[in-house]
Amino acid sequence: MKSIIEDKLDRIADVWNNFIWDYKFCSSKIKFNQDAKTNYFGDILGYFNDTLDIVFTKKRYTNYVDKFSFTISFLQAIYIQQDFIQEMLEIFKISIDKGKLKEDLTYSKNRELRNELIGHPIRKIETPTKLLIEIECDSCGKLLSRPKNEKVLLSSTVFSYQASEDEIQYLLYQKSNNFQSEIKTYSIDDIQDRHREFLEKYFEIILERLKSILDEYISKLDDLENVIENHDFTTVLKLVDLYYEAFFQSDYIFNKDSLEEIYKRMDEHNRYKLYIDKFYNGLRTELADKKISAKNIFERKVVDKSAYKSIPFPNLETIFTSNEEANIFAEDTKEFNHYLLGKLARKRNLDDFEFFGSVLKNNYQDNNIVLDELAHMERNISNEIEYYTSLNMICMELNSEK
Repeated sequence: MKSIIEDKLDRIADVWNNFIWDYKFCSSKIKFNQDAKTNYFGDILGYFNDTLDIVFTKKRYTNYVDKFSFTISFLQAIYIQQDFIQEMLEIFKISIDKGKLKEDLTYSKNRELRNELIGHPIRKIETPTKLLIEIECDSCGKLLSRPKNEKVLLSSTVFSYQASEDEIQYLLYQKSNNFQSEIKTYSIDDIQDRHREFLEKYFEIILERLKSILDEYISKLDDLENVIENHDFTTVLKLVDLYYEAFFQSDYIFNKDSLEEIYKRMDEHNRYKLYIDKFYNGLRTELADKKISAKNIFERKVVDKSAYKSIPFPNLETIFTSNEEANIFAEDTKEFNHYLLGKLARKRNLDDFEFFGSVLKNNYQDNNIVLDELAHMERNISNEIEYYTSLNMICMELNSEK
C-alpha cells in the first residue's frame, strides 16, 4: 500500500529537484513564485514522507490511552496530507480547487471524520437574538441598531470506550437530533484504503502534468542538440541559457562571456580549442543523460523500500596507516596528480600554486606541454580564462597518458 505512494512521491521529487528547480523553462510552467523559490516544496515532501508511517501503519491498539493518541495523530496526518495535495495541485497549476476536492468521497469522508472528531469536537454557530445593540456607523458616525448575536451549540463529540482495535468510534450529539447520542463507527482499514485511493489518484494527476512539462522540455533539448551538430556557437550559448542554464555552473568558466572570448581565440592556441571541445563534449553528454533521466522517472519500476529496512548494516573495519606510507602510495599513482590538479583549480593564489605546481613540475620534467601550461598559469594567475584553459590542457594531456 505505502510503497506505491512512496514511489509516486519520489518521482514528483525527482522532477522538482532535477528539472523544475534547475531550469527556468520547467519552472515557468508552474506557479514558481517567491514562495516556491524558498523551496518550501521540499518541506512538503519531507513532511509527507514523515507522516506516511503514521497513516499506513498496520499496528492496532486496545489500550484506551494508546488508541486515543493514535486516533488523533492518524486522522490529523491524513488531514495534513490532504492539505499538501491541495497545495501541490495549486503549485503545478492543475485546475482542481478545494471545492472540487470536496466532491470526491475519497477526500470528503475522511476530512469530515477528522473535522467532527478532532478539528471541531464542539461546534457552535453565531445566531441573531431578539436583543438589540447599538453600533457606530463607519461612514456617517450615527448610532445604528442591530440584533445581538450569541453562539449556539450545534454538536459535540466524545470518544467511545467500546470500539474494537480495528475501528474508530465516538458518540455524536447534534442539535438536529435533539442532542440524542449517535454512535459513529469507522473501520481503520476503510479509512486507509480511502486515503490511499485519494493519494494515488491525485499523485497520478500531478505526474501526468509533470510528464507533459518534461515532454515539452525534452523537445527543446532536442533542438539544442541539433544546433550543437551545426556548430553555431552563438546560438548554442543562447539556447543553453534558455533551456539548460544549470550547465553554465558545471565548470569554473562555463559562462557566456568567457566562452565567447575563448571561442574567438581558438586559432591562437590549442588550449582554447581544447576548452571549447570540453564544453561541447560535456554538453552533449549531459543532454543525453538528462533526457534519459527524464524518461526513467516515468518508466522505472516501483521499488518497495520496506525490503531494504531488513538488510543489516555491514561491519566496517578501519585500517590506519602512517602519513609517510600514505604519501608514498599516493605519489606513485596518477590519482595523486589529479589530486594536485584539483587543488590548483580551487586554490588560485601564488603560495598554493607554487606548492602544488612544483610537485607537478617535478613529476613531469620531460613533458613540455605540462611545463609550458604551468608557466602560463603562473603568469596569469589572476586571469580566469588563461588560468583555467591551461589547467584544462594539462588535464587533457595527463588523461591521454597510458
